[in-house]
Amino acid sequence: MKNRFFIRSMIFVLLFFISLPTHASGWIEKEKGTIQGLQGITKAGDNYFAVGNGSNIIRSTDNGNTWTVYDQSGNVYWQDIETTGTTVRAVGEGGTLRESTNNGLTWSQRKLEITDTFYDIDASSEHGYIVGTNGRILYYGSNTDTWNTTTSNTTLALFGVQDRGDGTAWVVGSEGILLKTTDSGITWTNKGKATDTDLLAVWFTSSSSGYVVGKNGTIRKTTDSGYSWSTISVSGLSTQTLYDIEAVGDDIVIVGDKIIVRSQDGGKTWTATDYTPQNFTLRDVYYPSTNELWIAGTKDDYQSVILKWEAVTETPVDTVISPEPVEGGTAEAVAGNLIKLACQVNAQINDPCKAVYFYASDGKRHAFPNDKVFFTWFDNFDSVKEVSSSFMSSLQLGKNVTYHPGTKMVKFQTVPTVYTVSKKGELRAIASEQIATELYGSTWNKQIDDISDAFVGNYTFGLKINSTSDYDVATEKTSVAGLDANF
Repeated sequence: MKNRFFIRSMIFVLLFFISLPTHASGWIEKEKGTIQGLQGITKAGDNYFAVGNGSNIIRSTDNGNTWTVYDQSGNVYWQDIETTGTTVRAVGEGGTLRESTNNGLTWSQRKLEITDTFYDIDASSEHGYIVGTNGRILYYGSNTDTWNTTTSNTTLALFGVQDRGDGTAWVVGSEGILLKTTDSGITWTNKGKATDTDLLAVWFTSSSSGYVVGKNGTIRKTTDSGYSWSTISVSGLSTQTLYDIEAVGDDIVIVGDKIIVRSQDGGKTWTATDYTPQNFTLRDVYYPSTNELWIAGTKDDYQSVILKWEAVTETPVDTVISPEPVEGGTAEAVAGNLIKLACQVNAQINDPCKAVYFYASDGKRHAFPNDKVFFTWFDNFDSVKEVSSSFMSSLQLGKNVTYHPGTKMVKFQTVPTVYTVSKKGELRAIASEQIATELYGSTWNKQIDDISDAFVGNYTFGLKINSTSDYDVATEKTSVAGLDANF
């Protein structure tokens, strides 16, 4: 988080701190509509890549905030993408394998003389595996930098593979088939069926414990290296197809058709998040470390979607407030100023002195829930005045600051409805994407800020916008002369 501060009277502050900060986390929509649909996502160096239909590879160079079509060569429907060190590989139809050895800057295509569709790829520094139709398995020889075919002893389609990085790997596919290698992919053992339905992904959290997921809401677990399996039941999960699973430590994430299933305690308890209202079909999980968690998929099969899990530190509740001004105090600031406390040398980022407030004409200080709200009202912090702690404490806290009217569209983290903002924090739901486009242009979906559910009380709700005649962006922007007019 950047720039924690308080604002005196009118603005409680920008980066949410004070005495008892609260925390909220959630899935943040980072991309929608760059292409039709996505099947895989990965990171290479400082860039993110995602692949999908129409030969498309899309890229982000700004931490996933904006995405553009990076490459359309190959004429192939991509099925997956993965990164090992500086090497990035994408696989898809017709036995296609495209590869970059410089973090995605340039790409070349491997000639494999194979026409099967590749569904999944997983690799580590010394090993790698590709699986596809007709029981196809390829394994990677790091010493020779070659991909070799092997015999899987099945003609069933194979949909998912996990490279354990130690010469062992697991593969799942049609009719619940489960295969394992212990010699880096040279030979494979058929472990029988984990279930009778098609399995699309596999993830072992240890050498003996693992999960498989697939059609009809199937989640099964083994603790004895696949010899026996138990069914995982989750409230909210029924017959949805589940496409992928990954885990870091005790955090296990499964994605599927309009659903995210997650356990954050090593599989002891599970929760399901329903994405039926958004109609998101989520295809791939990318979970390289505890600091990064991404999901890629499609909305309505015509708009690509990327979600990122973000932990958000929200505004606090100040527990020390003097309701009356200090008599005889010095006028260290006047109404309309941004104010903060002076900081000691080496003050930490969460020190109260970092917080900035807006001192309003009502004699109160008002807090900004976050920096996004702040920058709809002010361009920078150049005019912030430092005041004494006695002066600061003499000012009573007022209402939180809400978004400047007309500048942004907003939505709450767990609700798909998109709103415009009017004077004094009135939110008005936009009835359709067409209206949003007419109001904010073709990039309207890039102009939406998420609001934590904790701040729903900051706002009121007005009439729905059913046509562009119901809301004029330019008029709304000029509806308030400054923050004082917005309370």
